Amino acid sequence: MFVSPNRLPLVDLRADDDEIGRYAALLDSLGVALVAFAADGTPRLRNAAAEELLGDGTGQWIDENGRPLGEDERPEFQVRAALQPVHQRSVGIRTLPGAAPIWCRASAFPVLAADGGLRRVLLLADRQHRGRVAGDRQQPPTYDPLTEVFNQRHIDILLSEEGRRARRYGTPFAVALIAIDHFAARCQAEGEERVLARAAWLLCHSLREFDMIGRHGADRFLIILPNVRVNEAMVGLERLRETIEAGSTRDGDAGLTVSGGVSEYGGEDEPALVERLESLLANARESGCNRLCVDLDLF
Repeated sequence: MFVSPNRLPLVDLRADDDEIGRYAALLDSLGVALVAFAADGTPRLRNAAAEELLGDGTGQWIDENGRPLGEDERPEFQVRAALQPVHQRSVGIRTLPGAAPIWCRASAFPVLAADGGLRRVLLLADRQHRGRVAGDRQQPPTYDPLTEVFNQRHIDILLSEEGRRARRYGTPFAVALIAIDHFAARCQAEGEERVLARAAWLLCHSLREFDMIGRHGADRFLIILPNVRVNEAMVGLERLRETIEAGSTRDGDAGLTVSGGVSEYGGEDEPALVERLESLLANARESGCNRLCVDLDLF
């Protein structure tokens, strides 16, 4: 999964430290490390995932060829020098001498002061092999045991948090409610656990790094796509739908397909947004399944 080079992080580029703290906690729930630096490079904040992944921060960083990175080559220092984001750079982090490196994708973003000067630099790092599974982080209340994506309680919390951020900063986000087609029949033929696990795996591996997905009912998944308009989201979601159909057929799943409703946050409360998605999903199913129905009022 990849992030578009033009995509903004989930935090506003003029965010205050309280907002950065909430962002750090959100990334903790995703297993993503965050360190916030002052303009002079002094570390100001780090989340629990950063403590686990980066240690005390004095370890050695290497590139994909195993070459040690100089201090001025690290993402956070490049942002300080150029005031431009660094996106999804593959690096290895060796926290102890002689230890095997932990490979991750690192990004860094500037946070600006009111006068346009640099106030903070945010460094994000995510293990490349981690994915969205419960095995990496033992948080039973957070994950659904059958699908290993977020459970309904937690994805609803993330939706509420994203809505709060959108109201505060005016940042857009799209939402999709995706359902497995002919779920009851497939479960009878193949078993519920296999059907859910396979669908969740295919969905997760078709999303971007910071998209959020959680089980939302027996056969449904709620997907939050930050910092995109619904028309941009539809491009990726249509590709996702096609990938699931092609991938499941290729792997012998007898043509697993999904249908979905897609919309964009418009300032309403989260239950109203989900209700709108439910209606769009119903329209997609009534139209024959294996399709997405988008809220045309947004165009």
